[in-house]
Amino acid sequence: MMLSHYFSRLLKEQGYYSIHIGHEKPDLQTLAVKMLVKGYGILDEKREGNSVAEVEGIKLLKGRGSEKSDCVFRKGGKNIITNPPEFPKIVVDLGLFDILTEEEKKKTLVQLNMTLNTIRRFWWDGNLVIVGNVRVGKAINVSEFRVEAKTIILDPYGDVDANEEIIRNSDVFILGGIVDKGRRLKHATTELARMRGYEYPRVRIKLRDSIVGVPDELNKIAEIVLRVKEGESLEEAIISTMSKADKVARILYDVHRLGLDILERELKWLRADDKVLHMVKSRLRMTS
Repeated sequence: MMLSHYFSRLLKEQGYYSIHIGHEKPDLQTLAVKMLVKGYGILDEKREGNSVAEVEGIKLLKGRGSEKSDCVFRKGGKNIITNPPEFPKIVVDLGLFDILTEEEKKKTLVQLNMTLNTIRRFWWDGNLVIVGNVRVGKAINVSEFRVEAKTIILDPYGDVDANEEIIRNSDVFILGGIVDKGRRLKHATTELARMRGYEYPRVRIKLRDSIVGVPDELNKIAEIVLRVKEGESLEEAIISTMSKADKVARILYDVHRLGLDILERELKWLRADDKVLHMVKSRLRMTS
């Protein structure tokens, strides 16, 4: 259940089935986030307008027209999402932030902001926890993290393979605020878990038995998890978030292991476009 589903239920419980949203984007998720983050809310005013969308049984009106709304969405209005769901939570632990180079720190901060934007597509800032002194939006900041809820650590070198059941049955997902798959600080998440004393399962996300090609950016890992929580298969969530470079890396890995005969099949199941094919062929020529 996304925040938008929860919001629509609250609206109906309070008798609101149509909202005049003024100049806002006709999207319940966006409205819910603005209510929690930007101080927007509901005014008990009826206003005429044109219906531009109907989302989960809620009509969204804009401009002038003949339809009359049950309420108006506006800055300073009443916040009806007074107790947003606590879970799922994405936890980014910056315990190793100080050992990063300046360039790595900059990239990590960019990824944190992108992670917040990703979470806002499904939930809101309160579903992001940052262990460290970096502030992003209205995410929760803590100096250390402990929770009683079902928790896993997402680690590319973990000893448990992720699947839909594990992800959907977990409430909290801890990510190390560092990219450690094939980079300078390999196994950094494992070291972070040891340093923090985390005793949660260390779970690795694999795509058909390999971590090669699985996105390693914080925002994309968060997106994979949230997509699966919303009902997508793990494989579909991974492929949907893969960059062209990720697909090239995976295709080359499989071709080198299994031979060139599998190239067409690889392109198909990874939904690779002509640009990916061109990149793969160029790399293969360089190594031949």
